[in-house]
Amino acid sequence: MDLKQIIRGAVRDSLEKSGQLSSKKINKDLLSEKNKATASKVSLAEAVKRARGVIKEALVAMPQSFSLNTEKLSDITKRTHQQLYSTYVDVFNKTSAALDGADVHQSNRYSSSFRSLKLDEAYNLNAIKLHELYFHNISDQASEISVDALPYMRLARDFGTFENWQFDFMACCKASRNGWAVLVHEPYKNVYMNVVIDSHDAGLPMGAVPILVMDMFEHAYMVDYETAQDDYIVAMMREVNWNVVEARMALVEQAELTALYMIRPVYNAVPQEMLDSASTAPPIDQVTADGDVEAPPTTPPGPDQAPSPYETREQ
Repeated sequence: MDLKQIIRGAVRDSLEKSGQLSSKKINKDLLSEKNKATASKVSLAEAVKRARGVIKEALVAMPQSFSLNTEKLSDITKRTHQQLYSTYVDVFNKTSAALDGADVHQSNRYSSSFRSLKLDEAYNLNAIKLHELYFHNISDQASEISVDALPYMRLARDFGTFENWQFDFMACCKASRNGWAVLVHEPYKNVYMNVVIDSHDAGLPMGAVPILVMDMFEHAYMVDYETAQDDYIVAMMREVNWNVVEARMALVEQAELTALYMIRPVYNAVPQEMLDSASTAPPIDQVTADGDVEAPPTTPPGPDQAPSPYETREQ
């Protein structure tokens, strides 16, 4: 088997497994019929070019299923959550595919399809992430946290007490306008903080890592709690899965993301030049045997000049 056949076979298998093309379509676009192959040989470069034309580069999100055991949310609310989540996945995939065909040369800040698609991409991707995080960190009917648990210790450290964190997080929940309250790790200052997100994309600090997520869209509580928002918040916080929260904290702390903000450009990478620069202007010219500092040679100060910071010893 020659290299061209290997490439074609690999492309065929990949496309069939991903479901992007049917076997009939693959055979038509990528696999030449035997009699045509002998009549017109395809170069390796041409085979790769054809493959790239068929294989799409779009980002694809795969929807997940969730088991929400909580009895504090009704079945209709759970179904609504799942349906909305699935819609965000579907819209994100369609937006991502549309971006593959968007004209990047027509992009502008005033009105362009590329700009609109990029904003939609971020909006729907955030919605997917936030829902998945939320579903995984609620619904623990055996929820409990001990004083020596990592979440308890970190939140008590950064908020003064664990109770202070609870009140602050609940305040963020109530402050959200159809959005989310999120406990995040802020790597810039290496602390945990609560943030308010309106919708899916307004209010999240750049680079912050989500640790605990609470859905504050009206569909999350209106069916079961009507306008009693506080009751919903307390109910969900009583079933926080602290094992999940602790695992997220441990992971983000192991990553040491704070180091990202410590990276600096090297202005002078030549060691000898660095040494020469350091030795040209020593801060102290001479130290006497008894530890006093000799004054460096200076010109007498003019009437408008400040006196020398060093005082000359009296002889």
